Amino acid sequence: MVTAVAVLVLGAEVAAAVLLVRAARRLRDREAALPRPAADDAIDARRTSPVHPLLAVEILNAGELAARESWAARRFGTLVPRVVGREVAARAAEQMAEQLAAQGVRADVRIVAPRQP
Repeated sequence: MVTAVAVLVLGAEVAAAVLLVRAARRLRDREAALPRPAADDAIDARRTSPVHPLLAVEILNAGELAARESWAARRFGTLVPRVVGREVAARAAEQMAEQLAAQGVRADVRIVAPRQP
């Protein structure tokens, strides 16, 4: 009985892994087909000045953060590091925008360009 349950759980995990890998490959292919602006083009030069300084934040432990929050990231995060990095960056940008707004700061918080591995 216990062996049958273990086999079923293992089978479900393998099926989930296969589905996630396929989805990651489709996303990677779609991402590769998108035009990529140069980092300098992504930043609006008119708004970068001593009066309006630009802050940059680089998340160095995206995999670790994702693993803390998600079962799927713990299991399959190493298979799709770009997807994990994008999701962590999106959540961090969202949280930063909320926290800045709570402090009364009007800020344009956005993801400019991912770091290339």
